[in-house]
Amino acid sequence: MANLRELSKQNFESANGNTLEAIGAGSLQRIADATELMAKNYLQLQTDRELYKRWYNESKAQKEKLYRQISALKGVITKLKKRA
Repeated sequence: MANLRELSKQNFESANGNTLEAIGAGSLQRIADATELMAKNYLQLQTDRELYKRWYNESKAQKEKLYRQISALKGVITKLKKRA
């Protein structure tokens, strides 16, 4: 008997000896395969989202740190100008 997935892709002809149940089973197997593939892609999207979110938060923290450092250095420059 041929692969049920392949049989479900062909036009149904009762003369082949294939039963409607076998073709239906092949169709269900193809649907299950497609669902698993969609779930895999969805999981990859979630993983990518978490990665980009982490990178965003790290760069935001780095930017805030640098702004505070610049502000502190400007304060030091102001103090040094007042002493001179």
